[in-house]
Amino acid sequence: MTDLDFITDADLKKTLEDSIEYLYVLFADSKNGKNALFAEETHRVIILYIVSIIEAILLYIFKKKDNEIIKIEYKHIVSLPSEYTYVGKKDSIVVVAIQKKTKKQDYEIGLSELVQFFREKKILIDETAEKILEINNIRNTFHFNKSRSSISCDIKHVEAASDLLVYVIENAPRALKSKNKNQ
Repeated sequence: MTDLDFITDADLKKTLEDSIEYLYVLFADSKNGKNALFAEETHRVIILYIVSIIEAILLYIFKKKDNEIIKIEYKHIVSLPSEYTYVGKKDSIVVVAIQKKTKKQDYEIGLSELVQFFREKKILIDETAEKILEINNIRNTFHFNKSRSSISCDIKHVEAASDLLVYVIENAPRALKSKNKNQ
């Protein structure tokens, strides 16, 4: 029995176990003293993996409980003639459209949205939700157009993220047992 036994999807469970094992290798390698840049970038990769694992666990719980997040789409959009204007935006085009509510697909749901969903359902407490979003902010520094100057990635961040991962894994089975869909 492992800590991930609550995951019944064998492929996902194996992927997560392999990723966690890889985290240990990365962490050990980050201490090899090559240079500060190597250590920081390795820490950033560790954070990337940790947040990705947390995201996968939250999405697994979300799907397992048959939850859904609704999005609004606009179809059959038609522009009205130019004489129709909106009082606040005289230079904007006024349109008519059909508004349709649809279920978001898994690939459309990001970590921030999952955290907000579970926060609203009282499955995640505010403190845990904030911690997840904070380390996700570090993960997002992998986007090269996002400034890294104000966000460092050191061993303290890795340790905090690791503690958070353990917390999520330990508490995930309880989240699966909580009230069903949309509580």
